[in-house]
Amino acid sequence: MLFWLWCIVGLLFNAGTLFGLTGSIGVGTSAYLTATCLVWIGGMVLFGIGALLAHTDFDGERPMAEDYGDVRVTR
Repeated sequence: MLFWLWCIVGLLFNAGTLFGLTGSIGVGTSAYLTATCLVWIGGMVLFGIGALLAHTDFDGERPMAEDYGDVRVTR
């Protein structure tokens, strides 16, 4: 869900910035657009790698190993 949110919001922000430019575009504007696009792409890669590494059963907890043996507390 966060991946799609980041994708859509970042794409709309970058497209709005690009299409909202008027007049001449200098080096500073080009550097700004490049930086925002790189941050967006970096976020996409981060969420993509996180999705690959995530556990996909969505139960909110990691399962424990099946056999821990007999554990007893004695005095």
